[in-house]
Amino acid sequence: MLNKIMRQPFGTLPDGREVYEFTLTNSKGVSVGILNYGAIIRCIRTPNRHGYFSDITLGYDDLQSYLNDTSKMGAVVGRFANRIAGGIIQMDDKAFQLDQNEGLNCLHGGSAGFNSVLWNASIDSKAPISQLKLQHVSPDGDQGFPGALNIQITYTLKDSNELIIDFEASSDKKTVVSLTMHPYFNLSDDHKSTIGDHLLTIRADKYLPLKPDLIPTGEKTSVENTAFDFRLEKLIGHGLGMNDEQLKIAAGYDHCFVVNKQSDWSKPMAAVYHADSGRTLEVFSNAPGIQMYSSNFLSESVSGRGGMRFKKHNAVCLEPQEFPNAPNEASFPSALLNPEEIYKHTISFKFGIQE
Repeated sequence: MLNKIMRQPFGTLPDGREVYEFTLTNSKGVSVGILNYGAIIRCIRTPNRHGYFSDITLGYDDLQSYLNDTSKMGAVVGRFANRIAGGIIQMDDKAFQLDQNEGLNCLHGGSAGFNSVLWNASIDSKAPISQLKLQHVSPDGDQGFPGALNIQITYTLKDSNELIIDFEASSDKKTVVSLTMHPYFNLSDDHKSTIGDHLLTIRADKYLPLKPDLIPTGEKTSVENTAFDFRLEKLIGHGLGMNDEQLKIAAGYDHCFVVNKQSDWSKPMAAVYHADSGRTLEVFSNAPGIQMYSSNFLSESVSGRGGMRFKKHNAVCLEPQEFPNAPNEASFPSALLNPEEIYKHTISFKFGIQE
């Protein structure tokens, strides 16, 4: 069994700290590159139906590009994924003002969220499988969030071509937590095209419509007869081409879907298929929602790996998470974490080939 992790330098932060890339490789040759900066998934290399390996995520060649990045490219996001209205949460009759980094809202944990942290990395060299652990302690008041939060992320690459990401967190005060990953997937071989030709399925009868400020209205709306009906496999491009007011609000998809039977691990909450390459991606999680983002704001003014210019709708992000603005919406599942509790969230990205 050829399971291994290689570590190599990836650059130096302005304060002199070293950043490393850890490459996990399984016995099938599938590999995942992870940076200890931002806990970023920098690349995922999988084969197409002809056995040709290429990267199925967007990313950069150098550290400076990640430092300049504004799209959370491949990073972990938190303390709270997605948006919190007004950047305010209330607990026990006390209001906490969070960092407002998207207009009045707090997005993905604030302007100095976990995507900009240098995580402590450790490898169990005796483990029979490729596994990397990253740890960080977010101090009380970080970006306005209460409580010192101790977080551990474990990345496991299995021979079944599954990348499993386990999040665990605990706090010394009552707080809110929603952690997820933000990889930009494009299953084609060259990434010159958009994800309009990708077929998508999402196991959700309802989604959360947005107000103009991209905060959910609080309703859970049926996907039937809308651009959000991915219960049966549908081209993403077909959905993007529909005349839907919600797509106009977000300039595409940037919506959370309410997962049917969230605890059912027997089938994915979302699945993607690219006919030309034959590649498939399945997403599993125990989260109540999954955010679909069609990379509406990637710009050709920014270059990724190999100097390739990004473009609008160049990739799809599928982010299992708590509902956006859950701390301020009583009808949504609670995202509270009490001091005596352990936050646990697991995401599995399973890679395959359809002949």
